[in-house]
Amino acid sequence: MAEEQNETTDSPKPKKLKKILFLAAGVLLLAGLGAGGWFGYTTFFQSDYPKEKLAYVDLDKTVLKFTWTQMPEVYRHMVNANAEMALMKNEIDRIRTVGKSYPRQKKIVASEIKRWEKNVRKLSGQLKRFQGQVEALYVTFRVNPQKGRTDIFEKSPDLAASLQDAVSGARSQTDPVRLSRIPLEGIKGIIAKVKSRFL
Repeated sequence: MAEEQNETTDSPKPKKLKKILFLAAGVLLLAGLGAGGWFGYTTFFQSDYPKEKLAYVDLDKTVLKFTWTQMPEVYRHMVNANAEMALMKNEIDRIRTVGKSYPRQKKIVASEIKRWEKNVRKLSGQLKRFQGQVEALYVTFRVNPQKGRTDIFEKSPDLAASLQDAVSGARSQTDPVRLSRIPLEGIKGIIAKVKSRFL
């Protein structure tokens, strides 16, 4: 009788162990399927080229895609330059709106607009120069791929650094505008300030 009780008390343990192993195997299988699905999506289905509209970058879509694939740092700085240009243009529009509300203060409005337009012309000129260099690299790559790859390897770091300097110069002008739009209170304000410094 004592042996029968030991067998009945011992028999549920292997069933529990089997259930736990079966459950663990199921979780691992689901994790493997999830990882495989993620890999398949990012590899085969996700569009790799971002279809952003760069209003202030005057390059063909093919040249932009080439820049994105061959010189991603240069492309990223072009996107940043486009954002800075848009911010400057929006600030000019905002100042003009304020000027319409207070027509007797035309001198203040005119001097601010003049300052912002000077910054827009400066960044626009720099951007045009960089666009010409990127277009030249694209044409070189299309005409002679081997020489194009060599030129990209040699010129891309300098081009990216120069473009980053241009964007940094523009950011020094637009930081007060960007910071004035950030709420100063609480944790959200702190996070927004940190983001504005690095993005």
